[in-house]
Amino acid sequence: MTTTENGLRIGLALSGGGGRCFAQIGALQALEEEGFRVAAIAANSTAAVLGALYAACRDARAVESIVRTTDLSTLLEPDGSTGLLGHDGIERLLEQYAPATFEELLIPLAVPTVDIERAELLIFRTGPLRPPVCASNAFPGLFVPVEYRGRHLMDGGIINNFPVDVIRTLCDAPAVAIDVRPPAAGPLDLDAPTRRTLLGKVASLFGQGVPNTIDILMQAYSITQARLIEMTCALHPPNVWLRPELPAEFDVQDFSRLDEAFDAGYRAVKESVVSGGLGDLLRGDGD
Repeated sequence: MTTTENGLRIGLALSGGGGRCFAQIGALQALEEEGFRVAAIAANSTAAVLGALYAACRDARAVESIVRTTDLSTLLEPDGSTGLLGHDGIERLLEQYAPATFEELLIPLAVPTVDIERAELLIFRTGPLRPPVCASNAFPGLFVPVEYRGRHLMDGGIINNFPVDVIRTLCDAPAVAIDVRPPAAGPLDLDAPTRRTLLGKVASLFGQGVPNTIDILMQAYSITQARLIEMTCALHPPNVWLRPELPAEFDVQDFSRLDEAFDAGYRAVKESVVSGGLGDLLRGDGD
């Protein structure tokens, strides 16, 4: 185990998961309390935004305060030409609370994106910060692609929604992965009325029957991701894999359950310290 005078160094891999990513804020606070120091972060989708905020300040309570005092609905503004969501709101958030470039962050950060035209996975860790983070958060069918360096970039989760392999390239510290993805398997209530999720609201603009189609597409996306991540984690297993206990019905598009998610992430770290995993790292048994 590598230590510094400020704590035990770890590399942090954060999965995507929409509103479920709020659990990662609670986990970060608990990690700080237990004496861990984040040496690098690899994060995708909503976690890329949270990871950028944390890498800018190295303070979980500050990130929690930002999220609690931000009207999240202002981050989701329709793009005038397509009807999909644009990125102006998230860009303003990052402009206010994070530096302009990756190099200025207090913690090294890497975010996966996908060139949607060339089917290429691109990992950004240098240069301007805001375009790659916005692109990593650009869920297909919900956000417009980000035009950057002659490419059209979207959610890195299309190929890699849990960058446990990427964190190994950033630092040699033990890798701690915080996985808040929704379960791949689960019933679909196809006869239920439209849920008031973000995707449901967008889908309702297009007529009857589409909300059910959105549910099916989301489930299909989760299934594909689960299989890809199984292979990635088999090749690049993290030292500690934390799965906060979030209810299966906690929708990725539900950003109103911050307290519940925060508590789940906080408990996951504290329990791992007591029962093993993180406790083994603290004892020096997890290298």
